Amino acid sequence: MTGKKRLATLIGLVALAAGDLVALGSAPAHALGPTLNCTGWSYTTYSPGLTNTVRPTTVTVAGRYDVIEEHSPTGSCLGVGTTASAGERDVTALLDISCNAVLTETGTETIRWNDGESTSFDFTATAAHVGSNTVLTETGTVTSGEFLGQHVVETFTAANLAFTDCATATGVTSLDYATVLTVLPL
Repeated sequence: MTGKKRLATLIGLVALAAGDLVALGSAPAHALGPTLNCTGWSYTTYSPGLTNTVRPTTVTVAGRYDVIEEHSPTGSCLGVGTTASAGERDVTALLDISCNAVLTETGTETIRWNDGESTSFDFTATAAHVGSNTVLTETGTVTSGEFLGQHVVETFTAANLAFTDCATATGVTSLDYATVLTVLPL
């Protein structure tokens, strides 16, 4: 992703996070509880690479929220009622996927926060092509750790330009996804 595209994506993610925080400010008092809104990046590798044919693929994800690394150039975490301000998750799964298949999956994810806490949540994920992007959305409820019982929405967005290798023999072997995480009371 070029620097201009990353900057444009980051600006969009920050605007989305700010909009969610404004919405939180207007919530009724009984609905308030710890909340967190984070942006970041998820570097994902595929083995074998994604092609236009559905096949078993090992998917490895290094997700970072406000942690700067080679594949995670920037991010932010804004919380209310929590000291978490950055987080990481590492996931490996074997999935039957392709570049153009509509994906629906379930699983459990754990995010390790910089305040020494972690959050585990069960999720259902769906993938869709939205405009010029591929968007994967996970929704679920926190089952253990910080934010217990709260609602989670995690969105991963990759530009469709990243999928130009789908028609090749090696396929798409890695993608950088712009990522937004929101944790809210039910």
